[in-house]
Amino acid sequence: MSCEGETNNYKPLSSGRINSISVVTDKATWDSEVGKEIRAIYASEFKGLPQIEEAFSLSQIPYEAFTGFGRTGRNIIFIDKKSENQPKMVRNKFARPQLFLQISGTNDEQLIKNLKKAASFSIDEFQKGEINENKRRILKSTLSKTNLEDSLSLSLIMPSAYNIFKQDKKSIWLQKPLKNGTSNIVVSELDMLYKTFEFLTIKDVIQARDSLNKQFVPGRVSGSYMITESAYLPYFKKTIVNGFNAKETRGTWEVKGDFMGGPFINYIVRDSINKRILYFEGFVFSPSQRKRDAIIELESIIKSAKVFKINLKP
Repeated sequence: MSCEGETNNYKPLSSGRINSISVVTDKATWDSEVGKEIRAIYASEFKGLPQIEEAFSLSQIPYEAFTGFGRTGRNIIFIDKKSENQPKMVRNKFARPQLFLQISGTNDEQLIKNLKKAASFSIDEFQKGEINENKRRILKSTLSKTNLEDSLSLSLIMPSAYNIFKQDKKSIWLQKPLKNGTSNIVVSELDMLYKTFEFLTIKDVIQARDSLNKQFVPGRVSGSYMITESAYLPYFKKTIVNGFNAKETRGTWEVKGDFMGGPFINYIVRDSINKRILYFEGFVFSPSQRKRDAIIELESIIKSAKVFKINLKP
């Protein structure tokens, strides 16, 4: 599959909550095996959260309501039961930014086949689009002073609601208050040989974050500190952070010596400009609240990272 662009005519701004998809189809199809397949693909479990939350929030829109404002959703899946075409994704079809995925088929079997065919590509595109949407929203009110450039020769674009919570020579902890808790970002330069990046395993990443957090992220009780929750193995994969090779880890954290916990997203980044290993982590503490959108915001902030050449003083 590929994502085609629509560039003619003026397009209104798209709308919709973060990580939401509008599914345009009739109620009978939504309640059928086709709807079940849509939910299985797009509303499966979001990885790395302590409680189950869906990957995307889905809402069904009947064909007759898909007019005017109803067409401005940022993410749309349109079920076309009148043709047998291949799955097709169009960028900015009715609004901007917008991803419009058309799934065609004259019977349930064809529709389900095309849903499965489009699943991997479309999920990746929807996720990238939501990261970009988060970045766009953050740019409306950004934090001007992070101390990251002076201390670590890098920058992040983050909401102005964040403040520096703690800092030492090689690490900075920024925090934003939530309704019932906090959203946090820790950035550090690891004491790790540059050439070891390619050989890093999930075990190495857990050891690195537990070591850093023991020194830098204490709990509420004296002597307590953050660790990786041992009951669940984190998700681990290679990825790219704004052009740099990275290793992503998603999982849950807890505090040794206290009753605290929540989700985290961690990136170990190979800084090819300065030949060093950088550490970025976002974690959320918000008991009894949904945490998916907070993690997506943290991912968006980390993926805005820019690295500058370190000018060594003579």
